[in-house]
Amino acid sequence: MRKYLVALAASAILAVVVAQPAAAAEPVREDFTRDGTAVLTGVCSFPVTVEFTQTGTDTLFFAQDGTLKRVKGHVVEQDVFTANGKTLVGLPYTFNVRVLFDSETGEVTNVFASGVISRVPLAGGDLFLTAGRLDFAAHGSSFLVQPDVGAQGNVEGFCEALSP
Repeated sequence: MRKYLVALAASAILAVVVAQPAAAAEPVREDFTRDGTAVLTGVCSFPVTVEFTQTGTDTLFFAQDGTLKRVKGHVVEQDVFTANGKTLVGLPYTFNVRVLFDSETGEVTNVFASGVISRVPLAGGDLFLTAGRLDFAAHGSSFLVQPDVGAQGNVEGFCEALSP
């Protein structure tokens, strides 16, 4: 999510610089492809490295003065999890993200994601599937696989598949 926010901020800055004053209040749609690496902690008893690829569309909304107010993103992501010499390849999944900004400072105040959060086939035909709503700002983390509200998935099977 940190990579998402950095790319989002860069896109927002470019949109503000290029936007003409009369059109500053018009939403701006941007298609994107992003990839990155994160470390997932707090799920298994060991850290898990995650390589992710995202494609989608962001819609940036501005106040009349051109200040970025919020961003709505529609994202398709695929993750690859590695730990202890083992790898799990996730299936593509879709979610929506909403980023809100403080009107005074321009700082991010909330980052909410809703939809599927992770979808990973496990041995024996089982599936690690989590879905629901996630508040990234509340957790202070850039990559999470368990929602605040919703289905938690087969965490035990996920961790067992990556354990030493």
